[in-house]
Amino acid sequence: MELYLLRHGASTANERRLVCGAEDFPLSQTGLAQAARVCRHLEQIPFTRIFTSSLSRARNTVAPLVKEADRIRVEQELVELNTGSYSHLTLDVLWERDPRYQRPWLQPDLRYPGGECFSEMVSRITGWYDRESRNWEPDETVLIVGHEGTLRSILLRLLGGELSAYPDFPIGNCDLLHATIVPGHTVTYRHIPLTSLAD
Repeated sequence: MELYLLRHGASTANERRLVCGAEDFPLSQTGLAQAARVCRHLEQIPFTRIFTSSLSRARNTVAPLVKEADRIRVEQELVELNTGSYSHLTLDVLWERDPRYQRPWLQPDLRYPGGECFSEMVSRITGWYDRESRNWEPDETVLIVGHEGTLRSILLRLLGGELSAYPDFPIGNCDLLHATIVPGHTVTYRHIPLTSLAD
């Protein structure tokens, strides 16, 4: 099975370096251009299933895939970490206030005021993945559109790691992770930056 994980295009919150989390900030003009670019690549891939987070910045990233519109399933469980009342802080302010939030997987039960803790987000996303993937056939090609938390949580599940091994590498806006899943074999994946895609 081929699994593609796509991070949404740049949002207005990304450009302001806001914590953002599960708040529904829209794509920026840059994000809309990124979405158009990545969808030109994705429309060449014969996806059998497409899922997207319910947040508009994820849904609108795949909106250019107009031929696939009827098959795109919107999933609330794929949303980003709920950062509660900290959502409108800048990352720099948050990390100065409490550095533990910079790598929350090392303190997975640290709750955001009015939101959720990191372990809850990972359980929510991986629980959804476990339920859905049981219905997929070995020859399918699946696209999941979400957020850094979505992609990293699913990758953690695919690699069979503990929460402390949460993938810690930057995933840019409209970057892809492409995993090949063969029963009985180690999952292999590659990171495909948007900048590597042909215009």
